[in-house]
Amino acid sequence: MPTVVHPALIAAVPLLVGALLLMVRTRVADLRHALREVEAAVRSMLRLPPASGVVYAIRCPRCCRWVKPRRFDLRRMSCRPCITTLGRGRGRRGGGACL
Repeated sequence: MPTVVHPALIAAVPLLVGALLLMVRTRVADLRHALREVEAAVRSMLRLPPASGVVYAIRCPRCCRWVKPRRFDLRRMSCRPCITTLGRGRGRRGGGACL
């Protein structure tokens, strides 16, 4: 008789393996963020609402660093160091990239 694998295990096992690899590769300080990313992925897959709580850090899509929410500009979708770095450059009024 063939063994039947539950469909939830088919989706959960790669996520758990990925989370394990992510935890091994990250530093201890980033462990909390990695666990929250895995939790968000599992909640999204199971179509559950987002976890309620306080936002401690936001990952900047430009530099991939975790920054405090007060150092992240939601309108420009980047952190302060990225805004100041990419805002400089050649051209009129000192503007490089349009942020």
